[in-house]
Amino acid sequence: MSQRKAIGIDLGTTFSAMAHIDQYGKPQIIPNSESERITPSVILFEDENVIVGTLAKNNSVAEPERIVDFVKREMGKPKDQFHREFGGKVFSAEELSALIIRKLKSDAEKYLKEKVTDAVITVPAYFSDAERTATITAGQLAGLNVLQIINEPTAAAVAYGLDKLGEDQTVFVFDLGGGTFDVTIMRIEGHKIEMLATNGDHRLGGKDWDDVIVNLVAEEFDREHGENPLLDLQSYQDLQSRALAAKIQLSSRPRTAIIHSYNGKSVKVELTREDFEERTRHLVERCKTICEIVMQEAKLEWADLGKVLLVGGMTRMPMVRDLIVQLSPMPLVDDVNPDEAVAIGAAIQAILVMLDEEQASGEQVLPDDTRQQFSSREGALIQVTNITSHTLGVVLWDEGQLEEYVYPMISKMSAIPATAKNFFGTASANMPKAVVRIVEGESTLPAECTPLGVCDVELPPFLPKGSPVELVYEYNANQVLEVAVHAAGNQTKVSIERNTGLAPQEIAAAAAGIAELSVS
Repeated sequence: MSQRKAIGIDLGTTFSAMAHIDQYGKPQIIPNSESERITPSVILFEDENVIVGTLAKNNSVAEPERIVDFVKREMGKPKDQFHREFGGKVFSAEELSALIIRKLKSDAEKYLKEKVTDAVITVPAYFSDAERTATITAGQLAGLNVLQIINEPTAAAVAYGLDKLGEDQTVFVFDLGGGTFDVTIMRIEGHKIEMLATNGDHRLGGKDWDDVIVNLVAEEFDREHGENPLLDLQSYQDLQSRALAAKIQLSSRPRTAIIHSYNGKSVKVELTREDFEERTRHLVERCKTICEIVMQEAKLEWADLGKVLLVGGMTRMPMVRDLIVQLSPMPLVDDVNPDEAVAIGAAIQAILVMLDEEQASGEQVLPDDTRQQFSSREGALIQVTNITSHTLGVVLWDEGQLEEYVYPMISKMSAIPATAKNFFGTASANMPKAVVRIVEGESTLPAECTPLGVCDVELPPFLPKGSPVELVYEYNANQVLEVAVHAAGNQTKVSIERNTGLAPQEIAAAAAGIAELSVS
């Protein structure tokens, strides 16, 4: 029997965390090699050496041109839209994320004193197909078997719900991290955790609050000295660090001061919590709007909910907590660490997936202790049901209107895994091939949706107009789409050419390149 060790990874925009299930069946956070429970998602390139974490973050002011941060916001982008070059090598977002995961994997192996083979990695619930695919690729590049991609709010609900099974309740998960915002409504009923609705903005997070302080100080500096301190990368990184510290202070103190020096000149800006809240009111309003949308999508009233589960470091801010209190009479859940809940839920999900695998294959890969401890509790019976966060469609031609439109194959909020089948007719006689354009989004206009890929399917000759073409969409547990086309006896499993940073044929070379780098 070959044993495997799985961990849960919360791959965050500003901080990442990892957890495992110990020999007693208890989820535990794994500290990194610096003995920290969370690791800054910051990368520093030094020739052939790559440093990830606090040391990289601390050097961001001294060597800003060697630093990569906030890479999660770039996941799923093709290389021509986002890349970073170091030492003559061009890195995609997947490769950069893989370096963070490699650090986490290496530190976990040192701490656990065993090889880590598998992982469940978390993503924002509102991540698209391309962003999810890129995250799976990043885990594989780092040398892990990615058991599953799980939504961050779902992972938090699993961490919270493990001890709450049997207490039927509807939980509102408010997840505001450093770079992304998700709202998800979960139903815990018996041993089932079911996702009812989700919405979010993966370009809204703590960094946006930091930027308000950065711009405030920069404007004051310009007013006093006639210079913009943001034009210098080193000065910008320094001001970012000071803004973050000021934001954290304002969560526990009514006022703070930010002092910033640049080019031998300095400025001191006093900032009260009241003023900061006024300047960031538009960001809180964006959160509020998304909360209201998700309630409408779930067709629920605030009184229907039982608890609010706060996830992500930004939920420590009084203005965020005030928003929740204004919206709803529900009690806030404070017995879950907002920085750690997601990683812990991912670790639990990893064991659940492996228990399922063992049952299906008959091969035991988990240590006996873990299996016995986990199976002896009712937690092993948890069933997690996710839903689609976007509609998946196909572009069709409307002959009456003489224009293209999007036909929804799998609607938003469908339970996953999901399968949809439909027949369409060929647009003209003797078509040599059917062009299948796959998109993601809520609009019927192709231009307003995100293209996922174009697939050409060869057709036999002399087919009359309107010949049936069957399209099958399969949306798996990772919320990654596979498409098959059946036409006139021809059956094609289409590999969607996702326009992410790495093409499938580039992955092996990228993995070898990352393996050559020294990551610490």
